[in-house]
Amino acid sequence: MTISPNRAWSDLPVSPGSVLEEEIEYRGMTQKELAARMGRPTQVINEIVRGKKAITHDTASELQKALGVSAQFWVNMETAYRMTLARQKHREALEAETDALKKFPVNLMQKRGWIPGHSKLADKVLAIQEFLGIASLNNVEQTLAASFRITGGGNYSHEALAVWLKQGEVLGEKIETESFDRTVFEGSLPRIRGMTTMPQQEFMPKLTEICASAGVAFVVVEELPKSGANGVARWLTPDKALIQLSLRWRWADIFWFTFFHEARHLLDNRRRSYVDGPGDAPNAEAEESADRFAADLLIPRPQWDQFTEAGCFSAPDVESFARSIGIDPGIVVGRLQHHDVIPYNSLPNLKSRLIWEVSN
Repeated sequence: MTISPNRAWSDLPVSPGSVLEEEIEYRGMTQKELAARMGRPTQVINEIVRGKKAITHDTASELQKALGVSAQFWVNMETAYRMTLARQKHREALEAETDALKKFPVNLMQKRGWIPGHSKLADKVLAIQEFLGIASLNNVEQTLAASFRITGGGNYSHEALAVWLKQGEVLGEKIETESFDRTVFEGSLPRIRGMTTMPQQEFMPKLTEICASAGVAFVVVEELPKSGANGVARWLTPDKALIQLSLRWRWADIFWFTFFHEARHLLDNRRRSYVDGPGDAPNAEAEESADRFAADLLIPRPQWDQFTEAGCFSAPDVESFARSIGIDPGIVVGRLQHHDVIPYNSLPNLKSRLIWEVSN
Protein backbone atom coordinates (compact mmCIF):
# COMPACT_ATOMS: atom_id res chain seq x y z
CA MET A 1 0.00 0.00 0.00
CA THR A 2 0.91 3.64 -0.25
CA ILE A 3 0.06 5.62 2.87
CA SER A 4 -2.55 8.33 2.43
CA PRO A 5 -1.82 11.49 4.44
CA ASN A 6 -5.57 11.81 5.12
CA ARG A 7 -5.92 8.33 6.59
CA ALA A 8 -8.35 8.32 9.57
CA TRP A 9 -7.70 6.38 12.73
CA SER A 10 -10.05 4.95 15.34
CA ASP A 11 -9.69 5.65 19.05
CA LEU A 12 -7.90 2.31 19.38
CA PRO A 13 -4.14 2.62 19.87
CA VAL A 14 -2.68 2.14 16.37
CA SER A 15 1.07 1.82 16.63
CA PRO A 16 3.08 3.79 14.04
CA GLY A 17 5.34 0.76 13.94
CA SER A 18 2.52 -1.45 12.65
CA VAL A 19 1.80 1.07 9.89
CA LEU A 20 5.50 1.19 9.03
CA GLU A 21 5.62 -2.60 8.90
CA GLU A 22 2.68 -2.70 6.46
CA GLU A 23 4.30 -0.04 4.31
CA ILE A 24 7.69 -1.71 3.94
CA GLU A 25 6.02 -5.09 3.25
CA TYR A 26 3.83 -3.46 0.57
CA ARG A 27 6.98 -2.09 -1.05
CA GLY A 28 8.67 -5.47 -0.92
CA MET A 29 11.33 -4.02 1.32
CA THR A 30 12.98 -5.61 4.34
CA GLN A 31 13.63 -3.94 7.65
CA LYS A 32 17.34 -4.36 6.99
CA GLU A 33 17.05 -2.54 3.66
CA LEU A 34 15.09 0.33 5.19
CA ALA A 35 17.65 0.59 7.98
CA ALA A 36 20.44 0.80 5.44
CA ARG A 37 18.64 3.57 3.54
CA MET A 38 18.23 5.52 6.75
CA GLY A 39 21.74 4.83 8.01
CA ARG A 40 20.34 3.23 11.15
CA PRO A 41 20.94 -0.18 12.78
CA THR A 42 18.34 -2.78 11.83
CA GLN A 43 17.55 -3.18 15.53
CA VAL A 44 16.22 0.39 15.66
CA ILE A 45 13.73 -0.28 12.84
CA ASN A 46 12.73 -3.58 14.47
CA GLU A 47 12.06 -1.86 17.81
CA ILE A 48 9.93 0.79 16.07
CA VAL A 49 7.93 -1.91 14.28
CA ARG A 50 7.37 -3.77 17.54
CA GLY A 51 6.29 -0.58 19.31
CA LYS A 52 9.26 -0.65 21.66
CA LYS A 53 10.73 2.58 20.36
CA ALA A 54 9.03 5.87 19.52
CA ILE A 55 9.44 7.66 16.21
CA THR A 56 11.38 10.83 16.99
CA HIS A 57 11.41 13.93 14.82
CA ASP A 58 14.81 12.93 13.45
CA THR A 59 13.56 9.43 12.61
CA ALA A 60 10.46 10.90 10.96
CA SER A 61 12.67 13.06 8.72
CA GLU A 62 14.72 10.01 7.73
CA LEU A 63 11.55 8.01 6.98
CA GLN A 64 10.38 10.82 4.72
CA LYS A 65 13.61 10.58 2.71
CA ALA A 66 13.56 6.77 2.57
CA LEU A 67 9.84 6.22 1.86
CA GLY A 68 8.57 9.53 0.52
CA VAL A 69 5.99 9.77 3.31
CA SER A 70 6.05 13.14 5.05
CA ALA A 71 7.79 13.50 8.38
CA GLN A 72 4.71 15.26 9.71
CA PHE A 73 2.61 12.15 9.07
CA TRP A 74 4.90 10.02 11.22
CA VAL A 75 5.09 12.64 13.96
CA ASN A 76 1.29 12.94 14.01
CA MET A 77 0.94 9.16 14.10
CA GLU A 78 3.31 8.88 17.03
CA THR A 79 1.58 11.70 18.92
CA ALA A 80 -1.88 10.24 18.34
CA TYR A 81 -0.68 6.81 19.44
CA ARG A 82 0.86 8.08 22.66
CA MET A 83 -2.19 10.23 23.41
CA THR A 84 -4.50 7.24 22.89
CA LEU A 85 -2.38 5.13 25.23
CA ALA A 86 -2.47 7.95 27.79
CA ARG A 87 -6.26 8.21 27.50
CA GLN A 88 -6.63 4.50 27.99
CA LYS A 89 -4.37 4.55 31.01
CA HIS A 90 -6.25 7.53 32.41
CA ARG A 91 -9.58 5.80 31.86
CA GLU A 92 -8.31 2.68 33.60
CA ALA A 93 -7.21 4.82 36.54
CA LEU A 94 -10.67 6.37 36.73
CA GLU A 95 -12.30 2.95 36.64
CA ALA A 96 -10.03 1.86 39.48
CA GLU A 97 -11.36 4.68 41.69
CA THR A 98 -15.08 4.10 41.19
CA ASP A 99 -15.33 2.33 44.54
CA ALA A 100 -14.29 5.59 46.21
CA LEU A 101 -17.41 7.31 44.89
CA LYS A 102 -19.47 5.92 47.75
CA LYS A 103 -17.53 8.21 50.11
CA PHE A 104 -18.68 11.33 48.24
CA PRO A 105 -22.11 13.00 48.17
CA VAL A 106 -22.29 12.50 44.40
CA ASN A 107 -26.07 12.73 44.04
CA LEU A 108 -26.25 15.98 46.01
CA MET A 109 -23.34 17.45 44.07
CA GLN A 110 -25.17 16.71 40.84
CA LYS A 111 -28.52 17.91 42.16
CA ARG A 112 -27.03 21.22 43.27
CA GLY A 113 -25.23 21.64 39.95
CA TRP A 114 -21.73 21.48 41.39
CA ILE A 115 -20.73 18.74 38.94
CA PRO A 116 -22.32 17.55 35.66
CA GLY A 117 -24.96 14.84 35.86
CA HIS A 118 -22.96 11.96 34.42
CA SER A 119 -24.33 8.42 34.46
CA LYS A 120 -21.06 6.52 33.98
CA LEU A 121 -19.09 5.93 37.16
CA ALA A 122 -15.72 6.78 35.60
CA ASP A 123 -17.12 10.10 34.38
CA LYS A 124 -18.33 10.85 37.92
CA VAL A 125 -14.85 10.14 39.27
CA LEU A 126 -13.34 12.55 36.75
CA ALA A 127 -15.95 15.21 37.52
CA ILE A 128 -15.16 15.10 41.25
CA GLN A 129 -11.41 15.12 40.62
CA GLU A 130 -11.77 18.22 38.45
CA PHE A 131 -14.15 19.88 40.93
CA LEU A 132 -11.75 19.36 43.84
CA GLY A 133 -8.62 19.95 41.78
CA ILE A 134 -6.96 16.67 42.73
CA ALA A 135 -5.40 13.92 40.63
CA SER A 136 -6.90 11.12 42.72
CA LEU A 137 -9.90 10.79 45.02
CA ASN A 138 -7.53 9.14 47.47
CA ASN A 139 -5.73 12.46 48.01
CA VAL A 140 -8.63 14.16 49.80
CA GLU A 141 -7.63 13.49 53.39
CA GLN A 142 -4.02 14.55 52.82
CA THR A 143 -5.18 17.76 51.14
CA LEU A 144 -7.38 18.67 54.10
CA ALA A 145 -4.67 17.88 56.62
CA ALA A 146 -2.19 20.06 54.78
CA SER A 147 -4.52 23.03 54.34
CA PHE A 148 -6.69 23.32 57.44
CA ARG A 149 -6.72 23.11 61.19
CA ILE A 150 -9.77 20.90 61.65
CA THR A 151 -11.42 21.90 64.93
CA GLY A 152 -14.41 19.55 64.88
CA GLY A 153 -14.80 16.45 66.99
CA GLY A 154 -13.84 14.05 64.19
CA ASN A 155 -17.36 12.74 63.50
CA TYR A 156 -17.37 13.84 59.89
CA SER A 157 -16.46 12.65 56.41
CA HIS A 158 -13.24 14.04 54.96
CA GLU A 159 -14.79 13.70 51.51
CA ALA A 160 -18.00 15.58 52.32
CA LEU A 161 -16.05 18.28 54.13
CA ALA A 162 -13.66 18.70 51.18
CA VAL A 163 -16.58 19.10 48.78
CA TRP A 164 -18.31 21.64 51.03
CA LEU A 165 -15.10 23.64 51.40
CA LYS A 166 -14.45 23.60 47.68
CA GLN A 167 -17.89 24.92 46.84
CA GLY A 168 -17.26 27.79 49.24
CA GLU A 169 -14.02 28.51 47.42
CA VAL A 170 -15.82 28.46 44.06
CA LEU A 171 -18.41 30.96 45.28
CA GLY A 172 -15.86 33.07 47.14
CA GLU A 173 -13.68 33.49 44.07
CA LYS A 174 -16.66 34.98 42.20
CA ILE A 175 -17.06 37.77 44.77
CA GLU A 176 -15.09 40.91 44.00
CA THR A 177 -13.48 42.34 47.12
CA GLU A 178 -11.06 45.04 48.12
CA SER A 179 -7.67 43.94 49.41
CA PHE A 180 -7.96 42.64 52.94
CA ASP A 181 -7.63 45.38 55.52
CA ARG A 182 -7.57 44.15 59.10
CA THR A 183 -8.42 47.56 60.55
CA VAL A 184 -11.35 48.09 58.20
CA PHE A 185 -12.71 44.60 58.83
CA GLU A 186 -12.42 44.86 62.60
CA GLY A 187 -14.01 48.29 62.50
CA SER A 188 -16.98 46.96 60.54
CA LEU A 189 -17.91 44.31 63.11
CA PRO A 190 -19.95 46.61 65.41
CA ARG A 191 -21.98 47.69 62.38
CA ILE A 192 -22.52 44.07 61.43
CA ARG A 193 -23.59 43.29 65.00
CA GLY A 194 -26.33 45.88 64.64
CA MET A 195 -27.71 43.90 61.68
CA THR A 196 -28.75 40.98 63.89
CA THR A 197 -32.18 42.58 64.31
CA MET A 198 -32.77 42.77 60.54
CA PRO A 199 -34.73 40.22 58.50
CA GLN A 200 -32.58 37.75 56.60
CA GLN A 201 -33.44 39.18 53.19
CA GLU A 202 -32.07 42.53 54.34
CA PHE A 203 -28.95 41.57 56.26
CA MET A 204 -27.55 38.93 53.87
CA PRO A 205 -26.74 41.31 50.97
CA LYS A 206 -25.55 44.01 53.37
CA LEU A 207 -23.30 41.54 55.18
CA THR A 208 -21.80 40.39 51.88
CA GLU A 209 -21.19 43.99 50.80
CA ILE A 210 -19.59 45.10 54.06
CA CYS A 211 -17.30 42.08 54.17
CA ALA A 212 -16.24 42.58 50.54
CA SER A 213 -15.29 46.19 51.25
CA ALA A 214 -12.84 44.91 53.88
CA GLY A 215 -11.36 42.18 51.68
CA VAL A 216 -13.50 39.28 52.90
CA ALA A 217 -15.69 37.13 50.66
CA PHE A 218 -18.70 35.97 52.66
CA VAL A 219 -20.57 32.90 51.41
CA VAL A 220 -23.16 30.48 52.71
CA VAL A 221 -23.06 26.90 51.45
CA GLU A 222 -25.72 24.46 52.54
CA GLU A 223 -24.21 21.69 54.61
CA LEU A 224 -23.72 18.19 53.26
CA PRO A 225 -24.38 15.02 55.25
CA LYS A 226 -21.34 14.42 57.47
CA SER A 227 -19.60 17.60 56.31
CA GLY A 228 -19.55 18.48 60.00
CA ALA A 229 -18.70 22.17 59.68
CA ASN A 230 -20.46 25.20 61.10
CA GLY A 231 -18.05 27.59 59.45
CA VAL A 232 -14.60 28.19 58.05
CA ALA A 233 -12.18 31.09 58.01
CA ARG A 234 -9.51 30.86 55.35
CA TRP A 235 -7.42 32.74 52.84
CA LEU A 236 -8.11 32.46 49.12
CA THR A 237 -5.15 34.71 48.30
CA PRO A 238 -2.81 36.80 50.46
CA ASP A 239 -5.19 39.74 49.91
CA LYS A 240 -8.55 37.96 50.00
CA ALA A 241 -10.10 36.16 52.96
CA LEU A 242 -13.17 33.94 53.09
CA ILE A 243 -15.80 33.34 55.73
CA GLN A 244 -17.99 30.38 54.82
CA LEU A 245 -21.00 29.34 56.89
CA SER A 246 -23.28 26.33 56.53
CA LEU A 247 -26.49 27.54 58.24
CA ARG A 248 -26.26 24.29 60.15
CA TRP A 249 -29.48 23.92 62.20
CA ARG A 250 -30.45 27.30 60.69
CA TRP A 251 -30.84 29.05 64.04
CA ALA A 252 -30.09 32.76 63.65
CA ASP A 253 -28.26 32.98 67.00
CA ILE A 254 -25.89 30.18 65.96
CA PHE A 255 -25.36 31.89 62.60
CA TRP A 256 -24.29 35.16 64.20
CA PHE A 257 -22.11 33.55 66.84
CA THR A 258 -20.36 31.47 64.17
CA PHE A 259 -19.84 34.49 61.94
CA PHE A 260 -18.09 36.47 64.66
CA HIS A 261 -16.14 33.39 65.74
CA GLU A 262 -14.77 33.07 62.19
CA ALA A 263 -14.18 36.81 62.04
CA ARG A 264 -11.86 36.50 65.03
CA HIS A 265 -9.83 33.88 63.20
CA LEU A 266 -9.29 36.30 60.32
CA LEU A 267 -7.98 38.90 62.72
CA ASP A 268 -5.27 36.43 63.74
CA ASN A 269 -2.00 37.72 62.32
CA ARG A 270 -0.83 34.14 61.73
CA ARG A 271 -3.37 33.82 58.91
CA ARG A 272 -4.19 30.17 59.44
CA SER A 273 -7.21 28.45 57.93
CA TYR A 274 -9.71 26.97 60.39
CA VAL A 275 -12.66 24.64 59.88
CA ASP A 276 -14.92 24.86 62.91
CA GLY A 277 -17.45 22.27 63.99
CA PRO A 278 -18.77 20.63 67.14
CA GLY A 279 -16.43 18.74 69.44
CA ASP A 280 -13.13 19.25 71.18
CA ALA A 281 -10.60 21.40 69.39
CA PRO A 282 -6.94 20.39 69.13
CA ASN A 283 -6.01 24.10 69.03
CA ALA A 284 -8.07 24.98 72.11
CA GLU A 285 -6.45 28.35 72.78
CA ALA A 286 -7.40 29.79 69.38
CA GLU A 287 -10.91 28.39 69.62
CA GLU A 288 -11.48 29.68 73.14
CA SER A 289 -10.23 33.09 72.04
CA ALA A 290 -12.63 33.09 69.08
CA ASP A 291 -15.53 31.99 71.31
CA ARG A 292 -14.85 34.73 73.86
CA PHE A 293 -14.55 37.32 71.12
CA ALA A 294 -17.89 36.34 69.55
CA ALA A 295 -19.67 36.10 72.89
CA ASP A 296 -18.41 39.43 74.22
CA LEU A 297 -19.02 41.26 70.97
CA LEU A 298 -22.62 40.09 70.77
CA ILE A 299 -23.36 40.56 74.49
CA PRO A 300 -20.70 42.54 76.36
CA ARG A 301 -19.69 40.84 79.58
CA PRO A 302 -20.71 43.65 82.03
CA GLN A 303 -24.25 43.80 80.60
CA TRP A 304 -24.48 40.01 80.52
CA ASP A 305 -23.42 39.68 84.16
CA GLN A 306 -25.87 42.35 85.25
CA PHE A 307 -28.73 40.71 83.33
CA THR A 308 -28.10 37.18 84.59
CA GLU A 309 -27.59 38.32 88.18
CA ALA A 310 -31.05 39.89 88.11
CA GLY A 311 -32.46 36.44 87.38
CA CYS A 312 -35.47 37.60 85.38
CA PHE A 313 -35.75 35.57 82.16
CA SER A 314 -39.33 35.95 81.00
CA ALA A 315 -40.00 36.82 77.37
CA PRO A 316 -40.59 40.52 78.15
CA ASP A 317 -37.39 40.64 80.24
CA VAL A 318 -35.33 39.08 77.47
CA GLU A 319 -36.83 41.36 74.81
CA SER A 320 -36.22 44.43 76.94
CA PHE A 321 -32.59 43.46 77.56
CA ALA A 322 -32.02 42.70 73.88
CA ARG A 323 -33.40 46.11 72.88
CA SER A 324 -31.19 47.83 75.42
CA ILE A 325 -28.04 46.41 73.87
CA GLY A 326 -29.29 46.45 70.26
CA ILE A 327 -29.36 42.77 69.30
CA ASP A 328 -31.85 40.10 68.30
CA PRO A 329 -33.54 38.64 71.42
CA GLY A 330 -32.97 35.16 70.00
CA ILE A 331 -29.25 35.64 70.63
CA VAL A 332 -29.97 36.26 74.30
CA VAL A 333 -32.18 33.17 74.46
CA GLY A 334 -29.49 31.09 72.78
CA ARG A 335 -26.88 32.27 75.29
CA LEU A 336 -29.15 31.49 78.23
CA GLN A 337 -29.81 28.03 76.84
CA HIS A 338 -26.15 27.41 76.12
CA HIS A 339 -25.21 28.23 79.72
CA ASP A 340 -28.07 26.09 81.09
CA VAL A 341 -29.72 29.12 82.64
CA ILE A 342 -33.00 28.14 80.97
CA PRO A 343 -34.03 24.86 79.30
CA TYR A 344 -33.46 24.46 75.56
CA ASN A 345 -37.21 24.39 74.96
CA SER A 346 -37.77 27.73 76.68
CA LEU A 347 -38.83 30.91 74.85
CA PRO A 348 -38.98 29.30 71.40
CA ASN A 349 -40.99 32.21 69.98
CA LEU A 350 -38.05 34.57 70.50
CA LYS A 351 -35.67 32.51 68.37
CA SER A 352 -35.77 32.58 64.59
CA ARG A 353 -34.60 30.21 61.89
CA LEU A 354 -32.95 31.22 58.64
CA ILE A 355 -34.21 29.98 55.29
CA TRP A 356 -32.47 28.97 52.10
CA GLU A 357 -32.66 32.07 49.97
CA VAL A 358 -28.90 32.12 49.48
CA SER A 359 -26.84 30.70 46.67
CA ASN A 360 -25.43 27.21 46.95
